[in-house]
Amino acid sequence: MSRTNRFFQFNVRPYVFWPPFILLILSVVSSIFLPDLFVETIRSIQQGILINFSLGFSWVSFGMTLLIVATFFSPIANYKIGGKTAVPRLNRISWFAIVLCTTIAVGILFWGSAEPLAHFLFPPDFKDFESGSDEAKAFALGALYFHWGFTPYAIYAVPALVFALMYYSGKSRFSLSIMLRPLLGNSPHRFWKTGLDMFSLFALVTGMAAALGAGILSLSGGFLAFFPALNPTILTASITLCILLTFILSASTGIEKGIKNLSLFNLGFFFLIACLFVILGEKNLLINSILLGFKNYFSNFADLSLQQSGAGNTWTYDWTTFNFAMWMAWAPMTALFLGKIAVGRTVREFLVVCWFLPALFCLIWMGIFGGTTLDFASLNSIAYQKLFENSGPESIIYRVFEDMGYFKVFAQLFILGIFISYVTAADSSTDALASISMKKQTSDPFHTDTNLKVIWGVLIGFLSWVMITYSGIDGVRILSVIGGFPALFFLLLVSLCLLMILFSPKKHLGNQ
Repeated sequence: MSRTNRFFQFNVRPYVFWPPFILLILSVVSSIFLPDLFVETIRSIQQGILINFSLGFSWVSFGMTLLIVATFFSPIANYKIGGKTAVPRLNRISWFAIVLCTTIAVGILFWGSAEPLAHFLFPPDFKDFESGSDEAKAFALGALYFHWGFTPYAIYAVPALVFALMYYSGKSRFSLSIMLRPLLGNSPHRFWKTGLDMFSLFALVTGMAAALGAGILSLSGGFLAFFPALNPTILTASITLCILLTFILSASTGIEKGIKNLSLFNLGFFFLIACLFVILGEKNLLINSILLGFKNYFSNFADLSLQQSGAGNTWTYDWTTFNFAMWMAWAPMTALFLGKIAVGRTVREFLVVCWFLPALFCLIWMGIFGGTTLDFASLNSIAYQKLFENSGPESIIYRVFEDMGYFKVFAQLFILGIFISYVTAADSSTDALASISMKKQTSDPFHTDTNLKVIWGVLIGFLSWVMITYSGIDGVRILSVIGGFPALFFLLLVSLCLLMILFSPKKHLGNQ
């Protein structure tokens, strides 16, 4: 009898866990039985958010970037997270590997070729470039760098830093509300504690489902390139199941074993693929592409950040605002994980590892893969455009492998890389999900409830597969943008809290 009672008494905070859990289940059911109505409804909500709050997403993101730079050179940069006697739990390489793999998921693998090609073939109206021109190519690389560079990592770094400083400044419950302690005081209303955690759970789950959907599509594209006779529906279901089984095995071993080892393997894998691309590709062209990307990134930074020429443009809604909304949807919950593993590090160390280095890695990666894609597309733009429109963005990278003449080598490595990337990101993200939805928390923040991690992982996998099968990946991506809407206002408040800490560090940081 006691076992039965224990089975039904989940270790969860009911008002945090059940509302987003039930809402996500209802979303899945609606997408199956009313796919057209479901997608039409959430798309109209998404369009309203993008149109009315586009400038808000851009300006807050820009402000967070400036705030990170100011923090790096401020006096609190020398403060140690957790106090002077705090000891790091991870070495620097493991720490960087976990940060990088937690934040990028399969993003750089999926969009590294697809996004610059989209800008190259369909440049924005406000720039007045011709499709496939040299000007469009330069802009495509600069826009790619902007969407995957220092701004999105600032969106992660601000809440992660504030959480780390506040959480380790005293005994606090693992909750988003402690980020607002400088504004709300040490005893915020229950609405803030429960409401913020509930909204962020929903936002991160949909964001993870969107990332998993992109990974499933990329993996299925690779398998279909080798085995075109495979049934796509069965293939995507099999891929999802394999990812979930691997994730469950990793989740049971915790941060200092499973997540750390997977992240180190994943980091080495990223370097292997990038080095092979450089060795087997045209080195001079790659260097030129990386330099061209940096040049156009900085020359267009103010324009794209503040929407000086692109305000109200469809391209801005579809790319800049959409991307920043996605990053913001992930940021609050991911910040919990990034913040708790930063104990024992100074603020300056934190910013180097959680902001500067991963952003720099992404920029160089995007220069390599995006530049190579655009070089081939410049020679045969019609073929690439037809492939993009008929087979989807997931097919582009495999065409690049063919044009390089090393399809089998890169395709097999790429498939394995995507698989490991999502398992790694899912492991760390579900750790945050479990930590915040647990009712009884352990004294060690590095230990979370494995059962809850598995529950969230299975739900995310099922949600992603259903959306791909019944309403397309757009359904999940739109949901994640909707989740980013409340995150916009929360991150604005968190940014104000970091400003307050900068002006009065002794008041807010205590023993740190």
